Amino acid sequence: MSLRAARLLVWPFAVAAFALRVCAELWFKPLTWQIDPKGVAFLAWLAVLSGTLLVPWVGYRLMTRSNRGPATWQVDAERNRFVAPASPRWMGTSSMLLGWFAAAFVQTERIAGEDRAQLVQTTGMLALAIAVPAVVLGGIALTLLLNRPLLTLDRDGITAQGFVRRTFLPWDRLAPGGPPPPTRKAASIPLMQVHPVPGKPPYPYPLAAGRLHVDPGLLANTIRQYVEHPEHRTAIGTPRELNRLHDTLR
Repeated sequence: MSLRAARLLVWPFAVAAFALRVCAELWFKPLTWQIDPKGVAFLAWLAVLSGTLLVPWVGYRLMTRSNRGPATWQVDAERNRFVAPASPRWMGTSSMLLGWFAAAFVQTERIAGEDRAQLVQTTGMLALAIAVPAVVLGGIALTLLLNRPLLTLDRDGITAQGFVRRTFLPWDRLAPGGPPPPTRKAASIPLMQVHPVPGKPPYPYPLAAGRLHVDPGLLANTIRQYVEHPEHRTAIGTPRELNRLHDTLR
């Protein structure tokens, strides 16, 4: 499965997490009202509620397990750059969590005299139950289509494109000797920037490596390579340079 397909596949699973939680509120929760003791009813409800998130998460991981190999740079030869797209694994988990939490705004209530539930009938709550999930699920879809977050390297420097904000770091602004090799599960890598005031120590820019589909060690070593060897920067964005980079770093 391609990275793009794995990324776009996130959205239906986020919708599934939302829908399963709403269905649990409407159809399973009333069943717990008939269970005694109440402690058993609570545990049953907690198990089903957890399953509404766990089932789509496991399903997505199983469908995208072919994408678990070592993550390297993508070559964008048209723009002469290396690209690290958003990690489908990270996007999948965060998107399903958002969809699942959005379902909490769909409030339900017990129908008087019956062991059945319905949506809360007040106008404000119904509007909230429609507006919040629509915004959340729509935002997830837009983020997946735009491939955010995104990191690119070119001959001029590093561009970190977040969900909204874009940060550009020229190579000459980065201090030699860094970034340090990250730990295996590092969520971020500190890029040390040369302070504009002479004499002051470098200051860090936290790069969210855990959100990107590139090995954190390769990411840190690549940046260090181009900071310390500017003669190779003009070749960034070519398959030959990627092969040379892998051979050098290996």
